[in-house]
Amino acid sequence: MGAGDQERVEIGLLGPVRLSVGGVARPLRSLPGRVLLARLALGPRRIVPVAELIDALWAEEPPRGAVGNLHSYVSRLRRAMGDDLIGREAAGYRLLLDPDRIDTGLVERLVAEARSAAVADPARGALLLGRALGVWRGEALADLADRTAFTPERARLDEWRRHLREEWFELRLTAGEAGGVLPDLEEAVASDPLRERLQLLFVRARHRTGRTAEALAAVDAYRRRLADEYGLDPGPAMAELRQRLLTDDPALREPGSPTSPVAEETGGAPRLAPPADRFVGRKAELAQVRDAVREHRTVTVVGPCGVGKTRLVLELLKEPVSSAELLPGSSSAPLHVVELAEISRSAEVAGAVATGLGLRSAPQGDVTAVADRLGHAPALLVLDNCEHLSQAVGALVTELSARCRGLRVLATSRRRLDVPGERVVRLGPPSHQEQVELFCDRAALLRDGFRADMGASAAALVAEVCRMLDGLPLAVELAARREAVFGLRQLRERLSAGLDVLEPVRGGDRATAVTATVEWSRRLLDPDARDLLDRLSVCRGGFGAEAVDHLMPPGAARPAALLAELVDASLVGCDLTADPPRYRLLETVRHTCAAHLAEARAEDAHAAHARWMLAHAERVHRLRRDRSPEAAVLFRRERANTHEALSWLAGTVRRRETARLALMTAMTLADDPDLPLLGLLADLAPALPCTPGDDTGALLALASGVAAWLTGDGRTSDRLLGAAVEALPDRHPHRWIGRFYRLTNRMYRGDVTGVEEDATALLLDRAAPGWGQGSAVCCAALTREFAGDHDRAERWLTRQEVLLTELSRLDGFVTYTRGELAAQHDPALALALFDRAHRQCRAQGNVYVGEIAAVGRAAVLIRLGRDEEAVAACHELLGSLRRLGMWPQLWMVLRLTAELMVALGDHATAAALFTAADSDSLAPAVFGCDRELHARMWRRIAGELGPGRLEACRAEGRADGRAGAAERAVHALAAALSQRPASRGQGAGKRAPAPWSP
Repeated sequence: MGAGDQERVEIGLLGPVRLSVGGVARPLRSLPGRVLLARLALGPRRIVPVAELIDALWAEEPPRGAVGNLHSYVSRLRRAMGDDLIGREAAGYRLLLDPDRIDTGLVERLVAEARSAAVADPARGALLLGRALGVWRGEALADLADRTAFTPERARLDEWRRHLREEWFELRLTAGEAGGVLPDLEEAVASDPLRERLQLLFVRARHRTGRTAEALAAVDAYRRRLADEYGLDPGPAMAELRQRLLTDDPALREPGSPTSPVAEETGGAPRLAPPADRFVGRKAELAQVRDAVREHRTVTVVGPCGVGKTRLVLELLKEPVSSAELLPGSSSAPLHVVELAEISRSAEVAGAVATGLGLRSAPQGDVTAVADRLGHAPALLVLDNCEHLSQAVGALVTELSARCRGLRVLATSRRRLDVPGERVVRLGPPSHQEQVELFCDRAALLRDGFRADMGASAAALVAEVCRMLDGLPLAVELAARREAVFGLRQLRERLSAGLDVLEPVRGGDRATAVTATVEWSRRLLDPDARDLLDRLSVCRGGFGAEAVDHLMPPGAARPAALLAELVDASLVGCDLTADPPRYRLLETVRHTCAAHLAEARAEDAHAAHARWMLAHAERVHRLRRDRSPEAAVLFRRERANTHEALSWLAGTVRRRETARLALMTAMTLADDPDLPLLGLLADLAPALPCTPGDDTGALLALASGVAAWLTGDGRTSDRLLGAAVEALPDRHPHRWIGRFYRLTNRMYRGDVTGVEEDATALLLDRAAPGWGQGSAVCCAALTREFAGDHDRAERWLTRQEVLLTELSRLDGFVTYTRGELAAQHDPALALALFDRAHRQCRAQGNVYVGEIAAVGRAAVLIRLGRDEEAVAACHELLGSLRRLGMWPQLWMVLRLTAELMVALGDHATAAALFTAADSDSLAPAVFGCDRELHARMWRRIAGELGPGRLEACRAEGRADGRAGAAERAVHALAAALSQRPASRGQGAGKRAPAPWSP
């Protein structure tokens, strides 16, 4: 059975054991056949020892001829599914089938896609997760229930199914489908009444469908059952949920539409989403801003803190308005929203915008990367909270407006940006009637009897409270929350007794009246809670519960209780949909509390915060050494806090702590670059040369050298890494890092001898992790392959076979290397290897190598003549690489697109793309057999176009620049996709190497 037949074989384990070939079921009537297939399929590509297979086949003592019987059963199974799919190894047998062809592998892929999609669109995530659950055909391995050898697997698969079902319910609730999910939850709870997560979801669904009384009754019934039958109490989550139901916590209400424009994901960063509570009034202001955006390229909504600038813009973006109405000349223009409140330095503005657009690399600076990403097509860029960075934002907007002809900018700020052509929309407090309506709406959410008490005198008190708050919506909402504590009259009296929110408590801008409201809420706290709140103000981007343990005030106790008090006081927000939960201070709260940290207390708080980040970085670093995908997830969670801690440490005399955190951060960024952090690391470079024995300076050089490497600055990287390697002693635990990244620089330059020298040294370094040694071997093999020495490349891999065999099961870079070595000799194998490398990198969170593997796959598709697949692959790569800012790799794809256009007859586009690539400094050099290939392409292009038209196309390519070339390629590929081109037949070739991240 050949490779094409292999793709038609499918195995089912999530139900009775099933085998199908070409979509037709192949019944396995004998029990030994089903047992053997199940045992092999539970570990595809893994060698299953003969002893393990015999134990599965015979529950009791195996017969005397057990081994011979096993061989007979294997032969029968091979006849049923294909001889090539069960390999015989020295130690046992191996199923040679792609995991996606087994239903458990299919579910894993669908679950990964669902979780990725759910970040931006819970409804889409729920749909994909529902498809994954639909793969089950009943209980896993149902026809092997009496075989004790499969008991652990059946239990594991059953628990996996229950967990995924609960995750599916959770996503449907998040997507606003409480009514639809409630019947399913009722059935699930009835069949599994003691599963607490199901009970929690069931209670929330009842509450969201307006059945709060029944939800509380369900909580009490569950509590009684646990106590009566087992003498246990529910977990703290159930107790907390009951309390929130009793107080009618607005966060438990039905969320807004998950498919609104501002709830989607743009690039790599989630957009701001409007709160779930009702938006009150402001119709005239919405229309004013909408009209301004239609008529002007830069619009700034200006007003005091707390007046509702951000909320107004989010409501505008949530409206069912087409892109054509907001942006003339476009029917589907992209929308990018970037939050700047957490940025503290002007130099970080462009990097924050680049990160908000999803860029991961900016070799020629952040502004250029953003301009190249936006191009000339119509787009709307929303910049929120610009007041503390108005000059830097204004300079960036001016530059982008000049370079991106279709761009429109909508900003919120307390002052105008002062850019040419700026339209300023000044936002004042809402009308008196809207202020009262807002107060009453929020107060009614927290106290059932509020509406009933609203007589004429109460209405007058509300109006007076709103007047005392200057009508600022944020202050009105905070006061409405306190009404549930004090009542209207007491609230009015407290505001009158010296708590005048119209005046800031200490200095600053008198327009920031909300600060006084925050001060008032803060004063009501327990002293320890108040101190903790002040210390938490050093956090950026939120924090997890573990941060409280590190940032507790000296002498304070009960961190969980203090955190709960801050959440109850609405000074700390809580996101229970995150796992684990995330907490966050409102920016107005954070700035106010930061002002309370006296000089000495601020030093202590920042030091505690840095210790937390060092502990976090060490945990991430340990996971990354083991190539655990959890490392990337943990790092992203505290990326903003890492930046804050590193920025603070860099300004102190704590050089050793700075060096430790910098190095661990740099190593993690190699898998998932972040422009602001890379810029910060680059600034830490010490004066060179490093002094031998000064390992702190050498570690700083290592960190900065890795950062320079990630941004494409090979010269600086080589200098820093080389100095660090020379300064550190031979047995230093981090010396291998310098050798490793110096090796990659040498590889890009084609320095075969240097690469092999460093690779050999790494293999002898006991401190180097296995993945680092394996990657070094791969680099040596790739360098030889790109130099045209395939035999030496193969010998590198063969020489280190023991090392690579174990490593290649998990590491996408190893698999990618095998694909490159197979590309010219066995393109079908190369495609399979590139696909596998991409999946492995996605599981590890390794962005760079995943994209490189996809480029390799596209190249093989083109040179095999599989044009339709190649067009789709290039189209997808142009989008992802452009979002990441990986321009060297993107130029590789643009050159591949040019090859494809020649084959498809679009010689004009090919000429422009080739010319644009040859004109840009970030495009990799063309050498080896690619030179001959491109020369043939140019001869064919010149023959088809003729001299005059050829020169015109080349002039267009030179004028295109990066953004224009990318847009030209996207349009050409989109046209090719609509025409569904036929395939050709052509041999595979090689490509020059490009920067990548092992």
